[in-house]
Amino acid sequence: MKYIFQPFIILLFSLTFISKGQTDNIDSIKSLLEQTSEDTSKVNHLIGLSIEYRNESKLDKSKTTANEALSISREINYPKGEAHALKQIGMVEYYKGKYNAVLETWTEAHEIFGEINDLEGMSNMANNIGAIFYSMGNQPKALEYYLESLGIAEKQNIPTRIATSLANIGGVYGQMKNYEKALTYYERMDQYLLKLDNDQLTAGQLMGIGEIYYKQNKFKEALEKFEKSLFLSENTLDYAYNLIMLGKIETALNNDKKAIEYLSQANKYAIENELQLDHVQSLLSLGDIYIKTDPDKAIDTYQKAQEIALDMGISGELRDVYLGLYKAYQYKGKYEEALAFHEQYLAQKDSLFNIATDDRIRGLQFEFELDKKQNQIGLLEKEREIAQLNEKRQKNLTLATGIGAGLIFIIALGIFNRYRFIQKTNRLISIEKARSDNLLLNILPKETANELKQYGKVKAKRFDEVTVMFTDFKGFTYYSETLSPEDLVKSVDYYFAEFDVIMEKYGIEKIKTIGDAYMCASGMPFPDNHNPENMVLAAMEILEVMNNVKKEQPDIFPFEIRIGINTGPVVAGVVGIKKFAYDIWGDTVNVAARMESSSTPGKINISETTYELVKNKFECVYRGEIDVKNKGHLNMYYIEGIKNEEEEQVDVKHSGKIS
Repeated sequence: MKYIFQPFIILLFSLTFISKGQTDNIDSIKSLLEQTSEDTSKVNHLIGLSIEYRNESKLDKSKTTANEALSISREINYPKGEAHALKQIGMVEYYKGKYNAVLETWTEAHEIFGEINDLEGMSNMANNIGAIFYSMGNQPKALEYYLESLGIAEKQNIPTRIATSLANIGGVYGQMKNYEKALTYYERMDQYLLKLDNDQLTAGQLMGIGEIYYKQNKFKEALEKFEKSLFLSENTLDYAYNLIMLGKIETALNNDKKAIEYLSQANKYAIENELQLDHVQSLLSLGDIYIKTDPDKAIDTYQKAQEIALDMGISGELRDVYLGLYKAYQYKGKYEEALAFHEQYLAQKDSLFNIATDDRIRGLQFEFELDKKQNQIGLLEKEREIAQLNEKRQKNLTLATGIGAGLIFIIALGIFNRYRFIQKTNRLISIEKARSDNLLLNILPKETANELKQYGKVKAKRFDEVTVMFTDFKGFTYYSETLSPEDLVKSVDYYFAEFDVIMEKYGIEKIKTIGDAYMCASGMPFPDNHNPENMVLAAMEILEVMNNVKKEQPDIFPFEIRIGINTGPVVAGVVGIKKFAYDIWGDTVNVAARMESSSTPGKINISETTYELVKNKFECVYRGEIDVKNKGHLNMYYIEGIKNEEEEQVDVKHSGKIS
């Protein structure tokens, strides 16, 4: 089961309506309603009652009450009440996971707030619409709305809105794996949280930071954040989710007993408060634990989750249920049942892809309709302004003055249109320039790309110490003849994408791929004394990727891989005048290729030159002199792992670097 950063929806209500701070309980609001006629006051009370119902997790009653408020608002032409009623209806649909319905409702509310110039309402809805685009996987559009919300909130100095927008922007960057930037936005919340003393916002910040630590496998730090937020989220709709995350963290720390306690609590709370999605997710996490020790209990737990997921129609959780049942039956040795559930898992996975695609399309359609309506509003406002100007001219100016003013207006309009055209053209040029720059940076290193743009060519450069790595899949030619082209390309693309992430992590330059071969170099374009170590660490992570595929990726073909590494001088540059190719040359590259071809699948084979540079950091096994084509006999070594910390400390002390 895969968790994402939870978008933080603005739940606080405008002070012009009844809320918890003004009314002790639901009965008192009902009493007020009995004494109120069909006017704005009744709308306000109904919306306040809808909020109270939602706070008590009575979602159906909350929606019914909000719909009543919406109907009255439209009858008496009360747009502010209409917008707030639509907001509350969307809140209920959001907690039920009906994102398309939410997007439609909140988009309408956003438009109404804009028509009546309610900036706080616009900030509120911009934030919440951003959360929906976030949930539908459209991160750029989510970020656009979150930034709109933050901009309005900062101009109006609304601390609650500012803090909420900062939390959500942090969540977007966290989902994009830009963890440093995400934490920066979460930390900016501190100055507002101290003033607000708002448990809900504080809990949101703690859970957001906790999720980042969880994604970074910093489980102890994540545990600390979620333990702090647990008390603050108690008796709220986020409490079950907090407990589930604590259970997952304890599972990652191999504390299964504690994990089961948290997940059982989450399951109970979800049942009591009719939080169906949290109910399913807690059962899935419990099943993942039981599968290790009691597969029968795991099967029973998955089946309960399956029943609820089918009733709710939530495809992602159904996919995880089928995967869990497949693993449980496989563990029991019941391969026929396991195969049946594996087929259901694959079918559900394909279905989920189609649903996600449909949601993305619907999101784009809503975006288009919203832009179109906003343009229509702008045109109506312009037409009204022109009409008013003409009326004023008729009353106050003579015919000659009117003609002159009209000519001036036409000239000004032409100048304005020309100015707008120039601005639009400049924006388009900037966008296209950014696109071309990004494309060039995807092909060439940044420094090389800058040199090419400035001078139109790139001079070849020599680097004295660069570590080069080649990888190659064993038996690729044979499998390319037996696998379908789709499965082959899908598998190779998966591996190379994972390799690209590893290269970025260690600052290694990917040079090229040739068929199933992957070539990269460390220590360029900037010299780096740690480049041999970084390359070996990257190679070890590549082996982890290959091993994980065998365990966790049934739809990716489990190739075996050979890896070879060598260190030495190279020459780098760009060849050709079309379809630029950045490449490196030299004997170092040739020896690295021989290291790979002489390696054993699942092993990291390094040259004697690389061995001398990394032997104090890694455990190495001497292979002896191996006969290499066109190179004679070369000493080779296998990397066996990282030396333990105690040995490294002894080495450092002997070198005199620690006092």
